[in-house]
Amino acid sequence: RSNVPKGAAFTGSMQLLAGVKLCTGRPITNHPHYEDKHLRFKTKELYQIYGRRTPEDVHDILTKYKSSYIILEDSICLAPSKGCRTPDIVDIDNGIIPDHGKAEPGLIKSTVPRFCDEIRYESPAYTKYFKLVFSNRTFRVHKVL
Repeated sequence: RSNVPKGAAFTGSMQLLAGVKLCTGRPITNHPHYEDKHLRFKTKELYQIYGRRTPEDVHDILTKYKSSYIILEDSICLAPSKGCRTPDIVDIDNGIIPDHGKAEPGLIKSTVPRFCDEIRYESPAYTKYFKLVFSNRTFRVHKVL
């Protein structure tokens, strides 16, 4: 609570953001308890942090929603692919063959790495848009630049 500005907004999984809101009182970009068409679309866009998207694409989405920080959970990003984890659903919705490799009609293989995994290596393509500000065995928090 004391390390980020009062107006800083967080993006992450909806289940995690409920705790962030409760513990910090800071704004969150998507909320698990309010549901409507607009919020479903917004969450779908914000969940591109778990998709195969370029850092530029993700940065554009996050700044569109005025997100100050993203919280990436390895339990979501690195979970084994069986076709129903969050990254698989994001891939399928984006028209990409998920990691489990079961191609469905209309899906293509992506040449773009998974954002939530690739950002951890802090290459210049990512550090141009994001700065790691906290990490532990479970979460990585990146400031949106």
